[in-house]
Amino acid sequence: MVCERVPLESAARKFGTPTYVYSRASIDDAYRELHKGLGALPHTLCFAVKSNGNLSILKHLAEMGSGFDIVSGGELHYLQRIGVRGDRIVFSGVGKDRYEIREALNYRVHARGGGAGILLFNVESEAELEILVEEAERLAGRGGKPPAGAIRVNPDVQAGGHPHIATGKHEHKFGLDWPEARRLYLAHSDSKWIRWQGISAHIGSQITTLAPFRRALKRLAGFVGELRRAQIDLRYLDVGGGLGVRYSDQKPPTRAEYARLVSQMVRKLGVHLLLEPGRSIIAPAAVLLTRVVYKKTNRGKTFVVVDSAMNDLMRPALYGAIHPITKTAREGKESGGRKRVDIVGPVCETGDCFLRDWPLGEVKAGDLLSIWVAGAYGMSQASNYNARCRPAEVLVEGNRLRLIRRRETQDDLLRTDVLG
Repeated sequence: MVCERVPLESAARKFGTPTYVYSRASIDDAYRELHKGLGALPHTLCFAVKSNGNLSILKHLAEMGSGFDIVSGGELHYLQRIGVRGDRIVFSGVGKDRYEIREALNYRVHARGGGAGILLFNVESEAELEILVEEAERLAGRGGKPPAGAIRVNPDVQAGGHPHIATGKHEHKFGLDWPEARRLYLAHSDSKWIRWQGISAHIGSQITTLAPFRRALKRLAGFVGELRRAQIDLRYLDVGGGLGVRYSDQKPPTRAEYARLVSQMVRKLGVHLLLEPGRSIIAPAAVLLTRVVYKKTNRGKTFVVVDSAMNDLMRPALYGAIHPITKTAREGKESGGRKRVDIVGPVCETGDCFLRDWPLGEVKAGDLLSIWVAGAYGMSQASNYNARCRPAEVLVEGNRLRLIRRRETQDDLLRTDVLG
């Protein structure tokens, strides 16, 4: 099995396991498919940093022209480190604190010049808006300009591949119901401290049909119309992300089909579209390599214990997600007949299981396995649980392997501890 022109076995030999291996060509193809599908519609693709925050990947996307959607001050710091301009950054998230808001208002990449600040704040509560206005007023006293704002509206559309990643219903913590959002738009329409520039929504993640997007876009178009009738003319429509990918038997729309739907429904509004893809770009671009440590049988059930665990890839334990796993045979195919096994990690949790009753070819200790569609919410959710070191990350560029994050060491685990 190969990634582009690099055998996965050679990547494992060079960098060890567990290791995330990314294909730059896959990232490029996904980004371009979305971009092309939107056609002539004014738009900015704002990659969701939460899905994967590796600096080399973010830098490459920035060089392709991507903007970025962030949800924390830490993610803002990532972008500052690689020199992303503020006018390419949208700040979302339900819990921005005062310090994070202040940092975003003062954001500047000195090497690039230009003014301070970011493209857009997606406001999610009246309390957050009050803090944003207070900080903007303080900044104005030092010559700063008022920030551009949008309100994240909850369109009350059910979507998402798991209850934990559905975000568009009234019972979810995200955004505001339309009557409350409308009240805040009108109450601050003449404010000196904030400029209403957009409206935002994000209905969920891992959505595998177009119908929820169609319903949400129709409602957002109605909201834009109401605001324009109230003399609030918005420049940006941020429709979030959410397009699903194929992990197992799902059949999501293609990126091109999704982009065409969005383009068709947004074009007539005369706005600049902001789209926040994450999973749909980076998930299929990576595989997590892991080696078999032990194989054991208990009352007829066979367990394949591997050196990767839930601390490296949390999604199976957290969401019951299915990531296909195959034996990474040197000749490119599995040997031996397939048997039903549980593929588990070494962490001291029964939930540390990648797949149950999964058909797998004959394996033994030392064999290399590939965990597929692992690029999104893999490393970004990784932890040091059980005092385990987080894995390495490698980027494949044609026939070249490049280390983009070294494997942690046990000394790294202790780096922030302070002994009294």
